[in-house]
Amino acid sequence: MAVMAVYFLLVTPPGGLSADGQNYEGFAESLARGKIDFKSFYGFHGLSILSVPFFWLTGSHLSIAYTSMFLVLMSVPLIYLIARDIFNSNKAGVYGLLIFLMTPYPYTTLMMGFQEAALLFFILLIIYGSIHKRSWTPLVWAFGGIVKPFALVLLPLFTSDLWVRKKTKWFFLLGLAVGLVYLATSYYQVGHPINNAAINSYQGNFDTGNPPPLRESFTAGIKGFLRVGANLLLHFRKIMVSPLVIILGALALLAPLRLNLFRWRFNLNTGEGIRMRKEIILAIVLNFLLVGSLTFSFSKYLLPMTTLFALASVSYLLKYRWLMWLVFIDSFFVFLPIWNYFGHNFWPNIYIYLLPFWTAIAIFLFSRKEKLS
Repeated sequence: MAVMAVYFLLVTPPGGLSADGQNYEGFAESLARGKIDFKSFYGFHGLSILSVPFFWLTGSHLSIAYTSMFLVLMSVPLIYLIARDIFNSNKAGVYGLLIFLMTPYPYTTLMMGFQEAALLFFILLIIYGSIHKRSWTPLVWAFGGIVKPFALVLLPLFTSDLWVRKKTKWFFLLGLAVGLVYLATSYYQVGHPINNAAINSYQGNFDTGNPPPLRESFTAGIKGFLRVGANLLLHFRKIMVSPLVIILGALALLAPLRLNLFRWRFNLNTGEGIRMRKEIILAIVLNFLLVGSLTFSFSKYLLPMTTLFALASVSYLLKYRWLMWLVFIDSFFVFLPIWNYFGHNFWPNIYIYLLPFWTAIAIFLFSRKEKLS
């Protein structure tokens, strides 16, 4: 957490947020002054709601970014606890943390006001609550859907608990009420459902009065699903995490296989001990179907899926520690295009930009010397 705090202190903002970031910041500042204004600032504004106290405290027009920085810092211990508790192993917690540090897109693009860092925090909080069967999980799930609706695909993680615990049902109803009030208020002010910005839901300076029909956000065909594969595996598309991590996670969840290659034996059925295995698979399938059916999509829309794959991949890293070195190598090529496209605008050089990467290697080396169970 201290390293990531220093990492953010080394940032030099280039004078403003992106157009999307200005939209989110504008809603936060309007709300801080007591006005809910979907007409001027269209979209999902869960992060903006959380940013109101930061704006009150700082008066800064970068309060959206500061809020995301705070959520990244809170995500550091959270990802450790989740990975530890899924596998009942401190070492698993360390590997989960390493993969988090090598997921640069969320904590890079937050400097532009993007919401993926906040979305990742709520994804992790939903997973944590689901593992420990916390009754408040549905409320976090609903609010995460207001940050970005892709969080909603995590519903299967706590559905089984929903039908057996009365308190959880009440939180679920409360969460639905929060979401409906949000959507109804937006619809009342704007006059149409929230649409997919990627197909020009607003024009120019967020022209919310002239959106395409909601059905244009979705299409039938194979192209969208092929795009999902590309957004998982091709580094140049500014993907979320190492493709090797995705492959290991998929094998851990789906492949009960054993291979003998020359002198090497690989037991690919290491996912048997993963908690909520079936629920995780279902959530991944929902994310795949949702994003594959969109007319246009980005790699960041797959953040729920990539987070679950990353957690599942830890089962392989526990069994074959040398795989971590391959993940490090592969992750460098995840950092590189994000540095070239975003990072060079905020950090003075690539060596400083790679500080989380260096930190991950240092933690890994240290953990190998320590006896973690």
